Amino acid sequence: MMFSDVSLDEMFPRAHAVMRAPLPTLKTDKVYQLIRNNAAERGMTLTAEHMAVINFILDFYEHCDDCQNARMLADMLQEEFLPQGGRKYLYQLFPDGPLSTIHDIAELPKLGNETDNSFGTNW
Repeated sequence: MMFSDVSLDEMFPRAHAVMRAPLPTLKTDKVYQLIRNNAAERGMTLTAEHMAVINFILDFYEHCDDCQNARMLADMLQEEFLPQGGRKYLYQLFPDGPLSTIHDIAELPKLGNETDNSFGTNW
């Protein structure tokens, strides 16, 4: 018997549908205005390069079921922007840290293990 000939109900007879909260829609005019206002309060001028990184983070939150892993998000962000210089490029755009800065200006929920007080590390 091939897997394609078997339905999920037959493969996992006791499996129940999982009810999940709907994922948020973040790429709205209201969110972008909030980001611009919060960035201006911090004295930041957002360029197209800044917005590319911010849009990547917003896309992540719109498509992620478990978004609390700071290290995973930092690694994904570095890999996505590797052609531009990776982590060095991201820190040139966001000197206080790309994840913490973007989470602050977009008012996104804090990531798990975003700050490691034992080492003084801020992702």
